[in-house]
Parts: sequence; C-alpha cells; structure tokens
Amino acid sequence: MVTQSGVFFFDGRPNASTSGCRRGESGLAMTWDGRLDNREDLLLQIGGTLPGCATDAEITLALVERRGLDAFRDLIGDWSAAVWDERNRCLHLARDYMGARPLYYHAGSDSVSWSSSLGELVERCGFRDALSEAFVARFMSLRPSPEDTPYESVRAVPAATCLSFDARGAIARRRFWSLEPSLIRYADKRAYEEHLRALWRDAVASRLRARGVIWAELSGGLDSSSVVCMADRLIQSGQVGATSIRPVSHATLRSPEGDERRFIAEVERQLGVRSEIVGVEEHQDCRDEAWDWVSPYALHGVGLECVRRVRDGGGREVLSGRMGDAVMGCQPDNGAAVFDDFARWRVRDALANMRAWSRATRKPFVEIAWRLLVAADEDRADPGTGLLTARLKEFTGGSDPFQELLRGIRPAKRALARMVLGYSVGARLDVPVLPPGITYTYPFSHRPLVEFMLAIPGEESSAPGDTRSLMRRAFAGFVPDRVLRRTSKGYYPPAAFRAAREAVASLSRIEDLEVVRRGWIDPARLREAIRALTDGGGATGGEVHSVLRLEKWLQARQHAPANSQRREVKTNEVLNA
Repeated sequence: MVTQSGVFFFDGRPNASTSGCRRGESGLAMTWDGRLDNREDLLLQIGGTLPGCATDAEITLALVERRGLDAFRDLIGDWSAAVWDERNRCLHLARDYMGARPLYYHAGSDSVSWSSSLGELVERCGFRDALSEAFVARFMSLRPSPEDTPYESVRAVPAATCLSFDARGAIARRRFWSLEPSLIRYADKRAYEEHLRALWRDAVASRLRARGVIWAELSGGLDSSSVVCMADRLIQSGQVGATSIRPVSHATLRSPEGDERRFIAEVERQLGVRSEIVGVEEHQDCRDEAWDWVSPYALHGVGLECVRRVRDGGGREVLSGRMGDAVMGCQPDNGAAVFDDFARWRVRDALANMRAWSRATRKPFVEIAWRLLVAADEDRADPGTGLLTARLKEFTGGSDPFQELLRGIRPAKRALARMVLGYSVGARLDVPVLPPGITYTYPFSHRPLVEFMLAIPGEESSAPGDTRSLMRRAFAGFVPDRVLRRTSKGYYPPAAFRAAREAVASLSRIEDLEVVRRGWIDPARLREAIRALTDGGGATGGEVHSVLRLEKWLQARQHAPANSQRREVKTNEVLNA
C-alpha cells in the first residue's frame, strides 16, 4: 500500500508540494493508492492518448479528466483516490466498491485533511486523545458504522462513495456503485462452470501482476485453497508476472478440533511447496506497540505474526480467501432459490425443490414454505447492547442500512446480496487495521465475479444438500479432491474461549479496568459474563473478548511512543490549496 496524504485549505492559493502527485492537462491533480484490474479496457475507453505502459494512476486521472466523477464507477480493483480540481476549487475523496483500501479524512473549519493511514492523520490533526464513545458503543454492540473511527471528527470515506468538498466547506456525497438486478441464464449447466472458471482466473491473475514472490494465506478451507491453487497454476503457465508463491498458514496446534494441517498438506503436495505454519496458541498475545494504539481493530495475535513472517521474507502483498463464504453460496439452507422457479411460473419445479430443501435441512415442508413467505422482508435481529453502560446505549440504535440498497434484488438472491453488502457497506475488508508496508488483496471481491454470482439462478450457487455446488463443479481439476469435498472448516471457538478464559484469569479488579473507569462497561454485567465464561459457558465469550480488545487498546495507547506512526509511514505527497 502506498500511503497518500494531503491538506485542502478553503482559502489561499495552490502553493505547495507536488512531488509524487499526478497532474493532468485540465488542472486536475490526484493522489492514488491502488490497483486497476481492467486497465486494458480503460485504455481503450481513453482512446489511445496514453501508452500501454501508463501507470494505473495515470489511467485513472485521464479517465476522470474525460468523464468526470462518473469515471469512478468503471474502476475495477482495490483503490482509494483524492482528486483536486483546481479550476472549481473542489476536493474529491473516493474508495472502491468494496472499500479494500482505506481512506480517512478530517473536515475542519478552514481545511480538509486526508490520509490512507489513520494513525498518521490522527497525529497530524491532533486528535490522538479525542476518543469517540459512539465508535466504542458500536464496536461492542456489533453494529459498526463504516464511517466511524475511534477518534472524534476523524471519519472514513465510505466504500463505493465519492465525497466532494468545495471552497465553502460544503460536503456532497455521491454513491457511484450499487447492486443492480440482472439475470444470467444458460441452457447448458456447464456454461455456468466455464463462466465461473474464467472469472476466477481473471480475479486471481489481476492480483499477480507484480514480479517476484507472492504470498498467500492458506487455511486448508475451500476458499483459501482455491486462491492458492489457481495462483500456482497461473504462475506455472507463465501467464502472470509473479514467479512463485509462498503460503503462510496458522493452525490451532493444541486444539484438534481446529487443526487444519491435514488439509493444508493436500495443497502442499499438489503445489510442491511447504506452507509456513504458525501456531495460534503460541502467538495469542502478539502485538506491535508502534501502531497497536491506533485502533482496537489493529491486527494482533497470530495474524500479526503471519504478517511479520511475510515482511521478514521480503513480501508486501498477501492473497486472501476472505469473503469466499459470502460470495460462493455457503448456505446450508438456500430454500429461497425456489423464488426463481416461481418467477418463471415453474410451480411444479418450485414445489419439488421445496421438498428437496426440506429433506436436506431436515425441516418440515410447512416450515420451509412459511419461512419463504417472510424471507423477503426479514430483518437482521438486533444484537443487543450487552455489557455497555446506559450512557453508551444511545449510540447503538438505527435502522437496517441495507434495506434501501436491497431494493430491486430478487428474493432468491436477497440473502447473498445482504452478505455482499455486509462487506461493502460495512467496509469489512478494512478490518483488521494492518501495519504499514503490507497489503492484503481478496480475489473473491472481484466485482465481475460478485455480479455474476448475483445474476445466476439461486439453485446453481447452492443446491439442496450441496453447498457451493457450482464452485465445487467449476473448481474440480485444480483444487485437491479432499479439500473440494469439505462441507465445513475446523471448529475454532473452543480455542478462542480457552484463550479468553486465560486472559480474564489474569485481569486485575474489574473496577480498575480502564473501560470501566471511563464509564463504558457496566462492571456488574461484566462480572457476570466473566463468571459464566470461566464456569464453562460460551454464550458470553464474544462479549468478554470485545471488552478485552478495548482494554488492551487503551493500555497500548498509554504506552505507545509519541509520533510512532509518523516514524512508520512516509507521506508521499501533500497538497495545499
């Protein structure tokens, strides 16, 4: 990730640094962090005014000069950008449709500051100690806002959105992408498999442009194995810039129920490459004080240790199978697929498929039918406010943010669309907050792939008794059979609960915890939750874990050296206007 930062003053003339900043003939200037996956198509749209060797930033700037802010919708890839329009004295901040690259800003009375590094921006604007209680409340209640950060007055640019700031300080918001209903129907089922394989090849290949070694997470599950196996196939064929792949894995070495090494070994045998195995239990307390103070979402534990292994090995980018469960039809009960049959007046097929789902899920036919009647209007359950004190509970309300965005999505695909929006609207790929110098990229977030899965018939993605049915058919031949046949991954909660019990055993008095002293957490409720956890229950494990994350974040802030982020992050460009 290339860190971009800048300041836009509402008055005064442009007078400062332009080093590293792209400038166009029309007076536009842009800072950029990202990767374009459809650069060849965009070069054709530009019409030959740029050479084929043009950088992604140059292509983006040329397209914005030609088409204005509408150009952002056509950018496929992971990116964030800041565009300064000198002629109209306006600043535009935008992120890709899934929010894979971070971008933060502070809008003051006379200026707007932005950065792709939260810590750098917080320190530069002097908000290091201005903690947001609204963020804490949403963190604990599992209702995070994609725009909230742990700091007052510092916000995140939403995914698929362009924020425009004019010289008066007014802010205009423009969402440039949304789920659009579409239909793909093939007479031959094999056409779905061919289409998915082609899209998957593009999704992985676009992330292998850089020459040299590429790192990848390998958990032993179907998602990460599909990423690693396709990457290896492309590298071996010489179709991409990358020359080799190095998998890194973490496993619960002391917890057999979550030990995935036997499945990791299947992929290792096929690739002829050993994965670097990192034990979960040995690295539960792994933290980095240089940036751990920035957010309770800061990467820690075994994830941080894996990043350190990558960095020590000279790596900068890591392929991840994250989001595969949301995109590829990991739904044990996908009975809503029968809505597609009803829409085509295939009532007999719909009833037959409802019986098939009844048998597959072992639920009465009447229950399946009743659930389908209410499925289209079903809202997510309120997760509650748990251990929060009364003063923080007011921040956890709000309506379902997906209802308007789900409008027009056919019922058969509403569950899948909701999961995709959970990542996009919630900017979940931006969590955890990564240390500087390492970028994670997610082939399953490839926009053409996501839009294809939303367009095909519901029964293709997940059939009765066969979750991810299309994925398993399409990926046969390059993913090991043993991995391909898996129905679920290892069971990790026991290891997590054991770690939580060990952590609470070392706690000081509840009243001495910083989260309690600040009035964020109800001490009586926390004491009850800890007692239930230590007595062997798991229902309160998630709440206790969240409290521990907040407490460790506050402790890290007390011991973090001043200006630690500035020593870690080199600012490439600053625009003053």
